[in-house]
Amino acid sequence: MDKKLIESILNNLKEDKVKYQLNSKVLVIDGLNCFLRAFSIVNQFNKDNNHIGGMIGFLKSIGYAIKLVNPTRTIIVFDGPGGSASKKNLYPDYKANRNTGRVTNYHIFQGDKEGENEAIGNQMTRLIQYLHCLPLDILCIDALEADDVMGHLVEEFEQNTETNEITLMSADQDFLQLVSSKTQVYSPTKKKFYQTDKVLDEYKVHPNNFLIMKTLMGDDSDNLPGIDGLGPKKFDKLFGEYLNTKNKFSLNDVFNLAESNQEQNKLCGKILERKNQMEINYQLMNLRDIPLSNENKNIIKQTLHKNINLDKLTFITMYNSDNLAESIPNVHYWVNQCFSTLQSYRTI
Repeated sequence: MDKKLIESILNNLKEDKVKYQLNSKVLVIDGLNCFLRAFSIVNQFNKDNNHIGGMIGFLKSIGYAIKLVNPTRTIIVFDGPGGSASKKNLYPDYKANRNTGRVTNYHIFQGDKEGENEAIGNQMTRLIQYLHCLPLDILCIDALEADDVMGHLVEEFEQNTETNEITLMSADQDFLQLVSSKTQVYSPTKKKFYQTDKVLDEYKVHPNNFLIMKTLMGDDSDNLPGIDGLGPKKFDKLFGEYLNTKNKFSLNDVFNLAESNQEQNKLCGKILERKNQMEINYQLMNLRDIPLSNENKNIIKQTLHKNINLDKLTFITMYNSDNLAESIPNVHYWVNQCFSTLQSYRTI
């Protein structure tokens, strides 16, 4: 047999193996959600007495998740600059309750919002430098929120026959609408994995209809108002028999149900009265079928096709330069243990 033909066959086998290993088990992390949670609760300082809780807490948290999930690929997604702009055009009060001057970590910053903002900026900047030393894909796209990018990634990987499992890591409930036979959500605050059965058990609604529940109940964190007086129990009583099945209901289906029951239940009347706001909520919260531009899709594709490597030497050099001492106990072992499943890889 021709030598070049044999080499070609072997190279194709090798490439198929790399491709399978790379995308078979994907972990996607909500970067800012993870960082701000760590910043608010991890009160660690370096030898120079600088607060490092956000940075160190983040690294420990993703290291723990990688050991837990054992992925072949890990993608960290951050909100891009101006990420909320398009949604604020639709609803000007979207996230209007954010950045109101309230200190996130009052225990450390004692009302000094300016000092806290400076610490957040410094730690985020340095954290990104650490992350570039690790075998991770990092996505941050102008004018896009992390939620929308993550929703697009789920759609892409679910359609990829080489991908067997997708795990989303975030404390944000909105991601539960993406749970499927292939996609699960890991909540770092609850230390739980959410598959379809867990969502049904805890929220009494199927993931296919979780968005409907969120739409009607609103979201205080995003300043999206729901129906006054509608809590989980009343929602279940009104719509549970319909929305706890895998049959996907539309918002119009819910409006029709409310119209047929408005004489018997005042909450149904309120739903119809606030129909316009509910349509806005649905559009803002929907993480399926994200209408990304071709330009942004290409940015994501190009980022995920870049070669990435584990640069342990630079990571440890920065770690020592920052006087982090035992902030991560036995940091050499930690880097090897957490990232050995990823190592370095050549993308295709």
